[in-house]
Amino acid sequence: MSIYTEPPSTNGKPHVEDPESLDTLDELVVRTAPAERKEQAWREWMMIGLALTAVLSIMAIIISIVALASQSPSQGSAVQAALPAPTPAKPVTPAVKPESLTILVKADSEHGRLGPDGQWHDAFLPADFSVRAGATVKISFTNYDSGPHTFTSPAMGVNAMIPGGGSTSSPTQTTFTFKAPSKPGKYAWWCSVPCDPWAMSHDGYMRGYVTVKA
Repeated sequence: MSIYTEPPSTNGKPHVEDPESLDTLDELVVRTAPAERKEQAWREWMMIGLALTAVLSIMAIIISIVALASQSPSQGSAVQAALPAPTPAKPVTPAVKPESLTILVKADSEHGRLGPDGQWHDAFLPADFSVRAGATVKISFTNYDSGPHTFTSPAMGVNAMIPGGGSTSSPTQTTFTFKAPSKPGKYAWWCSVPCDPWAMSHDGYMRGYVTVKA
């Protein structure tokens, strides 16, 4: 059998001789086998590449699912978050007992209260007193004066009328109830009916303070 030397290609295409010009069938097989092997190898690599691509895609999907599962809260945590937080118990505020006191109202003629000027003046006795914050306060006024008076305190929302017509032997009786402020402090009051001018301008006579204690 003769040694075959492949002639140069023409226009970039491999030279293929006419099979009839070949001396033997063996020469035809030898010359055509390399091309078929290349094509078969190319198909095998294509199949391997497709298989690798499929495997990588499946692995990427599995990794994504695992990552999402690790980020999502567990079922127990979700149930715990859905449950409402317990409401804290409100502190029980102790009830404030009611308070009561009696206030005498006397004119200068009844010797209400002796002033620093050495003279007697109209006065509420006592003019200053204390109550507990939020307490219900009941005041019984005993008026010995023939003229009326008031117990007025806008800060406490109080304006009680005290009728006149009383005397030393027969005073008038008036009861008034109000609720003490919830905020501690000193609350001024005064008599709004004109009476003793000096007493109306001095604390402890026809005006005074209610001290609200906590």
